[in-house]
Amino acid sequence: MPRTCAVRLLGGFLVEIDGRPVPALAWRHRRGSDLVKRLALAPQHRLHRGELMEGLWPDLGPEAAAANLRKAVYYARQGLGGKEAIGAEGDMLVLWPTGQLSIDAERIEAEATRALATGTGAAAAAELFTGDLLPEDRYLGWTESHRERLRRRRLELLRAAGRWDQVLELDGADEEACRALMRAHLESGNRQAAIRQFQKLREILRVDLGVGPEPATVAVFEQTVAMQGSQPPSPAERGQALIARGLVHWNRRNLDAAQQLAEEVRELATEHHLGRELGEASCLLGMVAFARGQWPDRFRQEFAEALRLGIDQAPFVLDAHLCLAEASLAGADSLSITTLARELLPLAIEAGSIPAEALMSLLIGESELFAGRLDESREWLSRAAELYGAPEAASGRAFALVRLAEVALAADRRADAAGYLATARPLAERSELASHLLVRVFATMVEAAEKPVLRQRILGEAEEILRPMEVCGPCSIGLRVAAAMAYARSGELARSRQSLADAERIAGMWQGGPWLAAVWEARGALRLAEGDPAQAAALRREAARLFSESGRPLDEARCLVEVVAAAAD
Repeated sequence: MPRTCAVRLLGGFLVEIDGRPVPALAWRHRRGSDLVKRLALAPQHRLHRGELMEGLWPDLGPEAAAANLRKAVYYARQGLGGKEAIGAEGDMLVLWPTGQLSIDAERIEAEATRALATGTGAAAAAELFTGDLLPEDRYLGWTESHRERLRRRRLELLRAAGRWDQVLELDGADEEACRALMRAHLESGNRQAAIRQFQKLREILRVDLGVGPEPATVAVFEQTVAMQGSQPPSPAERGQALIARGLVHWNRRNLDAAQQLAEEVRELATEHHLGRELGEASCLLGMVAFARGQWPDRFRQEFAEALRLGIDQAPFVLDAHLCLAEASLAGADSLSITTLARELLPLAIEAGSIPAEALMSLLIGESELFAGRLDESREWLSRAAELYGAPEAASGRAFALVRLAEVALAADRRADAAGYLATARPLAERSELASHLLVRVFATMVEAAEKPVLRQRILGEAEEILRPMEVCGPCSIGLRVAAAMAYARSGELARSRQSLADAERIAGMWQGGPWLAAVWEARGALRLAEGDPAQAAALRREAARLFSESGRPLDEARCLVEVVAAAAD
């Protein structure tokens, strides 16, 4: 009777030979398990030796990769219990060629294809997906296409089965699922649940600089607001509907229409004292102005109006512009933002507006940090943190504390930095701007960690906490750069490349500036880890040049020190 081999790839790696699990200790040499996984996912479970070497060890030369492959074959045969487990047919290697082989991912994908083709059994097929593909190997490049293919297949099954809640668990931005759930709530008469569903979608979509929902989704929301037999829509609901329509125009880059709707919401919100809706209108107006290159003028106007508002509304307007202000500070022309902050600060003090004074102090403190004037920066940022002391000002206080931690790091006071971050983190977690703040907190925590093992722990914790959250792309670039450099220094090159690719994508949204410089510095760290010190030095010199052009002398000096240190090695 032929011997059997069953390989489980979903939810974690497990092999059973003749019904008995292979103990984890058998895979203590990772090369063996990597070879089994790679062959299990390959067509007909066979691959050319050259393709295996390139896929598993892309950073090694031919001789080193060939040596690794020979060891992998040896360890895989040991783990599977015999030489026949990995067959050799010329330059092809084959998994379990003479017995019965079963791969869970292959079997489940075949069942999914059958269910979708016949239109029956989609729900049952979806239940077969018991976890992600090889979650322990999430950052290995050769697993990505397989993982994404299986994820798409599972989503297709869930959509076909009408499992809309589960679709949103996998993809919170799936608008078809959102509309289906909204309609279901409407049919059951639960108008508020439909509104909450739409609000949740909007929050997910707008995090990354304000992407809005599709027109069909907005139409369902407007139907919800005007639902027959219910109470008339509240001013807040009317405002939300207008903002949603404004975001549709923003998506299409109909900037005039988006601005007009935002202005309507601002009037409505001001009349009815709706702080949140006023903030959303200010955010949309800010994004329109940012797209036109007119954000400083818009902010000056919004700032003047915020000075006349009460404490129940002014913070919403100012917080709405905080992320745009940060993006402007990270741009190629940050000096104009610094000048603007110094111009507006006296107006805030004269008006007695603590939220406005706090924001201007924060921006000035940040600009002093970037310019390398640490004592002045500490003074301004401490002032901002104190002004942001009220419970409703948690977002601004968290921003100020993170920057104070960066000042402490620049002065080589890691203990002080850790103290600031320990205070900032709970504030960020409960803030309405958590999607912007937590990534900044974790980025600075990584930079503050002295030991590699601590950096790895922080990055693991950040991934676990941030994965379910739709984080702001521009705000996340610091964490992605820090992760790319930390992973490179610890030899985890696949993870480093993934983090660097994410950072490069975001930095590409801006022309020049310190974000682009930070990406060059991370490239240098990766090249050094790959064994190319000459190229690493060249990349860091380019990073130093870009930091210099952006007015960041401390960052420039750090890169130049790294160049000298690499040359000494």
